[in-house]
Amino acid sequence: MKNRFIVVYSVFAALVFIFSLSFFGYNLYSEYQTNQERSEKQFNQLVNNIKYLSTQHKDNNSEYADAIKQAIGNPASFAFIELQRNGQTVLLYPAGKTKQETTSKMVRPFENTFSVDSKNINFVCNYYLIHPTSIFYYARVSFLMILIITLITVIMIIYLNLTEAGTSLVASEEEEIEESEIVENQETEALQQETPDSAPDSEAINGTEEVNKNEISEKTNNSSTDIKVDTPESDTDESKPAVSESNDSSEMTDFNEADSQKQNLETENETHQKSHVELPVSDVQPAVSSADNPSGLYNSETGIGWESYLISRLDNEIERATASEIDLSLFVFNFPETKIGTEEFKNICNYLTIQFQFKDLLFEHNDDSIVAIKISMDVDSAISFADKLYNDLSNIIENKKCYIGITSRSIRMVTGERLMLEAEQAVEHAIQDKDSPIIAFRVDSDKYRQMLEQN
Repeated sequence: MKNRFIVVYSVFAALVFIFSLSFFGYNLYSEYQTNQERSEKQFNQLVNNIKYLSTQHKDNNSEYADAIKQAIGNPASFAFIELQRNGQTVLLYPAGKTKQETTSKMVRPFENTFSVDSKNINFVCNYYLIHPTSIFYYARVSFLMILIITLITVIMIIYLNLTEAGTSLVASEEEEIEESEIVENQETEALQQETPDSAPDSEAINGTEEVNKNEISEKTNNSSTDIKVDTPESDTDESKPAVSESNDSSEMTDFNEADSQKQNLETENETHQKSHVELPVSDVQPAVSSADNPSGLYNSETGIGWESYLISRLDNEIERATASEIDLSLFVFNFPETKIGTEEFKNICNYLTIQFQFKDLLFEHNDDSIVAIKISMDVDSAISFADKLYNDLSNIIENKKCYIGITSRSIRMVTGERLMLEAEQAVEHAIQDKDSPIIAFRVDSDKYRQMLEQN
């Protein structure tokens, strides 16, 4: 049983080691392939955004630089960014670095020169194909898995060694007890063989009556204690059987002691066997990532989250916002003339990912909508933010229909389903209202407090 357990555990440990190394290599390879396709799309989208912002800002000032930074969003995906207009540097990231210093096999360089309003614009960037933080993360996870299985293996080795030492000690004790039993049995057999020979015959006793009389008389004379002496007939008939009875009793005592020791030994062995139980081996199957969906949270076609994760993630963000006493806004973007899977929809997803900075706050909804969560934003700020998004989205989809519904948590204790219902109703009002494509659901805080007090 122990050998079988060792074999099963060895196979399991080897599978864990193989999975840890495969997990590290597969995730880095998947990120490299994904960023190969995503980098070019994101660069083209940035060029379009820069062209649009360049038409809005004629001068190279701080407002133009801030607008470019906002269009780029989180610069963590880039190793180097440089934007020049008419030879003047508008944006440089990171400061003090050059393009050659950040060039490596893990980045992909891009460069585009174009003119806007007779002004030459040169945009250069190095896009991470494998981000250093990703290498650190996957290496840490693999290291922890290897460390855990190594510690378990060391503990198992120590446990097995202690078990074998205890088993050998018990075996040596059993051998000593068996040897002592053999010696006792041999002594008992010798006594049984000597007892019949040592018992005198009745004829020998009758023939030595006079000798016994003389010996008894001499003993009585030499002893200081009075001893009652029976007749030779009584002496020979009663004293001799007494000797044989004492021998029999000693023999029975030896047998009883040997039997009791043997029974105690068998009881100890049974108790030891019952107390020793084989530990079961749990069948652990390592999780394997899907090839179509490496991370399991995002649609590979759009780059944003699946609709099935929307309500659970929204409930979690509402709980965090409630605990931190901050606001939260929910956006629903409806594109009735643009469906999921088209190139325009992918460009929309890339743009909203930049604006909302975190792609895990964006989710697909139905066949023509996107739901976005914005932390620390009230409804008034959300409306201003939506105005800017609407203008940019209209340019991306070439002035096709676009509607935006907004709602916020405010001071309420609400669920994710409730916020989704409010945002969807806001979108429906926006579709019906031809003059306003952006509708926000505003909560009356005073009435809400009164309702809480009454309830």
